[in-house]
Amino acid sequence: MPAPLDESIHVHSVQEEYFYMMVHPCACGGAWLSDSQQVEEAAGRVRHHVAARCFTCRKEQAFHFELDGGANPKDPVRQVNPTPEPSRALDAAEWLDLARFYLGRIERLKAATEKAQSLLDARQCLEEALKFYGPQDEEPPPGALWSDASRRKASRQASAYRRSTIQEMLERIPAMERLRKADSLEQKEFQKGVRHRAEERVGRKWWQFWRLWRGK
Repeated sequence: MPAPLDESIHVHSVQEEYFYMMVHPCACGGAWLSDSQQVEEAAGRVRHHVAARCFTCRKEQAFHFELDGGANPKDPVRQVNPTPEPSRALDAAEWLDLARFYLGRIERLKAATEKAQSLLDARQCLEEALKFYGPQDEEPPPGALWSDASRRKASRQASAYRRSTIQEMLERIPAMERLRKADSLEQKEFQKGVRHRAEERVGRKWWQFWRLWRGK
């Protein structure tokens, strides 16, 4: 269960921090935008302090996250939780809400790489929801739903919260390895494009400067 906002919220990755802030928007409904970030490392743990501002009403809010150790540069980009333990930041219903959001936006996306990334996020969210279920659990077990809002959702749409339903949704999504490969290739192409444009820009400015100097 997430801690109050003045206490640290345990997460497994920076990506999970991002999802937490998505699921818990401002009271006005506006999305949080990060203004500044501060990192503290001590005793094998990392504390990540995020100062955020509401996009709509401009209210300020501080989020304090705690991660188990620093991020490994070799970890896949966008990885949420490499461990088998359930999230302590979001409950099963919140992960399912996120999964449906990312599945729902795919039709609006144009680029194949963006669609692959959205599928990757959806698959990870479904897997996080499934971590709350034991091998014999078909319905959400005690402790999987933390709020009245989550319990109401599960009560109104019981079939959508069954273990078998989540597994069926996962079976329709490409395997994690395939999605991570597509995402990794996109990251490399993006970085290559940034370097190319930077080199092109520097070269153009140098050439223009040299031409002006010679004309004097």
